[in-house]
Amino acid sequence: MGKPTLNRQIVTGEKLQDGIARGLGTIYEVALTAYGVNGGNVAIERRASAPTISHDGVSNLEELEVEDPVEDMAIKVVKQASQRTNETAGDGTTLSAILSYHLYEWAMGEIKAGKTPMQVSKEIEANIPKILDAIDKVTTKKLSPELLKGACIISAGDEGLGELIYDVVSETGEYGGINVSYVGSLGVSTNIVRGMYVPSGYLDPKLVNDLDGNRSVLEEVPVIILSSTITRQDELLPILEHIRTHTFQKAVFFADITGDALRLLEMNRNFDACVVKPQANNYEILLKDVALYTGGQVYSGAPADFKMEYAGKAQKVTITQRETTILGGYGEKEEIDKVVKDLKDKLAKAEPQDRPFLEGRIARLTANVATIYVGGASAVERGEVKLRVDDAVCAAKTALAGGVVPGGGVCLRDIAGKLGLDYLRMPYLDLLANSDIDNEKCADGCGYNLKTKQICNMVDNYLVDPAIVVREAVINSHSVVSKLITTQLALVYKDREWNF
Repeated sequence: MGKPTLNRQIVTGEKLQDGIARGLGTIYEVALTAYGVNGGNVAIERRASAPTISHDGVSNLEELEVEDPVEDMAIKVVKQASQRTNETAGDGTTLSAILSYHLYEWAMGEIKAGKTPMQVSKEIEANIPKILDAIDKVTTKKLSPELLKGACIISAGDEGLGELIYDVVSETGEYGGINVSYVGSLGVSTNIVRGMYVPSGYLDPKLVNDLDGNRSVLEEVPVIILSSTITRQDELLPILEHIRTHTFQKAVFFADITGDALRLLEMNRNFDACVVKPQANNYEILLKDVALYTGGQVYSGAPADFKMEYAGKAQKVTITQRETTILGGYGEKEEIDKVVKDLKDKLAKAEPQDRPFLEGRIARLTANVATIYVGGASAVERGEVKLRVDDAVCAAKTALAGGVVPGGGVCLRDIAGKLGLDYLRMPYLDLLANSDIDNEKCADGCGYNLKTKQICNMVDNYLVDPAIVVREAVINSHSVVSKLITTQLALVYKDREWNF
């Protein structure tokens, strides 16, 4: 087996600048292909599986790699900016890449005109707050149902799919949980749960009480939450006795019950029990959330000391093989609201990688969860639709959080005219070119409906983009280009392949 060479070579001057320019041009070409409702799909080859047909900017750019080391480094730098936009705003990957390209072209023109790279870099950084302030001035913060639906339709790239996602988001709200899953059937369907959703099912199928539905359904049931593992009968018996003394002949256990203790529940035909062992990375926090929602406590003491005051209660608990839904928990609303408020405060300051965890807890405690089931005739079709559904869900939530701006590139086009920054106009022109539309002068706030090719007021016709997406694309594209134009030297590996 050969060893890789870790020696590096220095690249400077025209070779470096040409490589960076080619990298920006390559990523722009890939991003532009799928830009807008009339953009095409990108076929992505896989080494060990079927190719993917994608209209999703994240997937398209993620897979892009080239042989030339400098060109590849430039691509990776712009990909980082695009991925950062997607992590923060949930969308805008393609806009970040396209805006980076046009900003780079503008910056190099300024440098060729006599400015130094550092002067242009500072100018780019100084433009960011001006652009963001201009975006804020045209942002519609309070969304009508029609505006929210418009954001969903544009991001999904399909009216029917966008309306379906709008219905789900309207039901669950900004902090509601939305899961997207594959199914073997055709089409896209939804299921909205008005209760706490736990993505774990029953531990033992022998305990289900609805054999036809392969599930357990228990009403007005105590909920026992145990942090320790129960394996012996003598550990479980005291808890069962306490439950019986309070005239309950049923219980739901959120616990790890195994061995003889589990067999005791299987043999006890007069006691209707079901065991759920949450399969989650944050197991202890999930147990605390269940306790809070049901009005119980996570019990970690000796089984003989268990009292019913530790138990929670719910109006109805439904447990299937893969998931559990708790309806009508008896937890104190004030306590739940306080925890949810704290979580929302943390969410406002959270880093992108921490947001899914906090959003999941908020959705769980507010008892508002939906699942969108994506089907298709092939794995390729299912994958492509799921990517569009994911994008539209993120766009809708981002629109709810930060409002919307005129879509179709109009927002940045108008700002370009006000600030004298021509590169901001280019994404708008790219969208027109992708739709074979000749550019005509439009009033501020007006642009083209890319489907009908008619000029209209974008907001009045619900053709809008989430403001946060546009803001993040501006921030990240400007940040990365200001660094690229001041790059004077690159250290790249001589050998970019491992020889086995």
